Amino acid sequence: MKIRFPILARLGFLAIAVLGSMTASRAAGVLDQLRKNATDEIELADTQAMFKRAELGQKYAAALEALEKTLATAGQLDVIVNVREERQAVTTTGEVTNHQDKPLVELRAKYLKSMEGIDAGMRASRGKVVESLSKKIREQESILTKAGKVEEALELRKEGGQLMLQLSGGSNADSVAFADDPRSSGSPDLKSLEKIKLPPEQPPVSENPFAIKGPWVTAMTVPTAKQKIREPITVGHREENKWATIVVSPHSIWSGAKRGKVHMAAGTFIATKSRFENLELGADHANRFYFANCAFTNCTFPKVGWWHDGGWFWAKHYFENCYFKGSYAKNLVHQWNGLRADTCVFEDVEFPTFRWNQHQPADFVNDKWLKVVNSRFVKCKIPLSFLLLTRDCIFENCVISADIDRGDDAEITKPIE
Repeated sequence: MKIRFPILARLGFLAIAVLGSMTASRAAGVLDQLRKNATDEIELADTQAMFKRAELGQKYAAALEALEKTLATAGQLDVIVNVREERQAVTTTGEVTNHQDKPLVELRAKYLKSMEGIDAGMRASRGKVVESLSKKIREQESILTKAGKVEEALELRKEGGQLMLQLSGGSNADSVAFADDPRSSGSPDLKSLEKIKLPPEQPPVSENPFAIKGPWVTAMTVPTAKQKIREPITVGHREENKWATIVVSPHSIWSGAKRGKVHMAAGTFIATKSRFENLELGADHANRFYFANCAFTNCTFPKVGWWHDGGWFWAKHYFENCYFKGSYAKNLVHQWNGLRADTCVFEDVEFPTFRWNQHQPADFVNDKWLKVVNSRFVKCKIPLSFLLLTRDCIFENCVISADIDRGDDAEITKPIE
């Protein structure tokens, strides 16, 4: 399913309001019934998957208990401690630990493989519901069109497209695509974007990394913590060629004070299922942040430092299934900032003008490090230059405005076709 947001490339553009709600119509009544039926089916599939996960978790906990008895016979006390932590984590949060003891790793692999099977089954069930919904919407579109109710058919298509994204979580958007309206003026020649994967690194756990004085120059996993960041944290040392991979354990909460910030000088930062508040998460050239299933409140993601190589996208930030509330960045420049966001939600975010310098946006429509995809914007302020980064997105009660502070940027003249 692809929702094409109109591309406007004339500098005389002032402002438009993107409203998420639509006027009532007979098409809305049809969609409400389709929504109810599809939602009921998906809730049933989700509930069945939930029970299967719970049952699997109980079996895994029992297997860990049996493993502990075996380890006790062999006198492996250190491994027993890690096995108990694994069992506690699974029974309380459903998550596994990062312990790498061989007996634990082998048993965990079986558990995770079974869990993946449950998740795959749930996704397949959702996919069937969405596919069926797509066919029914098309049927209703055809009925309305044949009856001469073209406007209602178009309304159903637009509302139905948003419903498809919501029910599929954005992940199945391509598989349930609607045909383009033949009366439109054309759409961009978009290709499938290359998928970005989170690095698999799992460095050793550090006991108390926040007590380290000076840069973090050693690869480590930061334990789960509710941590106040009062002083700057610098990762890596560029001049000494010390590069570090930092992995933040799930369910962590980092909150910045006045001087609190995290800057990547030389390394990679990976965080999943964690929350960040009032923090500047900046990267210098050739550094990358990877976030999955994280939430951000009043955080900024700038390019920092002075290193560069004359190329593009010096500092890179990747977000997957993340939620943003509040500011994003003060400045975004084509040469400095690489941004990729997949299936994210942005709420009350005021985006800055995206500086394209002397480049044309049309030359980067398929670049994997310059796109916001299958995401949702709610009550955001979005300059036209940033809007050009989006693909297959939903906009609710947003304001799209003219750019300010474009400096000596070239006029956007090349059409996206």
